[in-house]
Amino acid sequence: MIRVLWLATLTIGLSGCVTYLDNPPRRYISGRVLRVSDGTPIAGARVSFMSGRKPFSLLPVDTFGIDASAITDASGSFSVSAQLNDRVRVIVQDNQLIGDFQLPPFPPSNRIEGILWKLSRHKPPMPQR
Repeated sequence: MIRVLWLATLTIGLSGCVTYLDNPPRRYISGRVLRVSDGTPIAGARVSFMSGRKPFSLLPVDTFGIDASAITDASGSFSVSAQLNDRVRVIVQDNQLIGDFQLPPFPPSNRIEGILWKLSRHKPPMPQR
């Protein structure tokens, strides 16, 4: 019984906390998100970076996911500074459009600035219940 209570307390206390087993360098990425159709900036788009960090988890589930994210401003600009591994997949989406990108290799400065992503693919409609 004490073990069950201890495990429950530990699980509740650690929820939301992530401890990583790897230690990649801090990297800086900045750029803009535009619509392909007319070249206008997309404000409020979520830019999610996934680099396959290796988290420590007591749960037997896959906990890989978003390692960093940013929201574009009124001019479609974003910037993020985060610990990311070498290969980074990026998902960019707003209410209507979505795009899937791969970051180029990081230079020795660990900075990628002025990247430009253009969205044209519409998100699939949500099923009605």
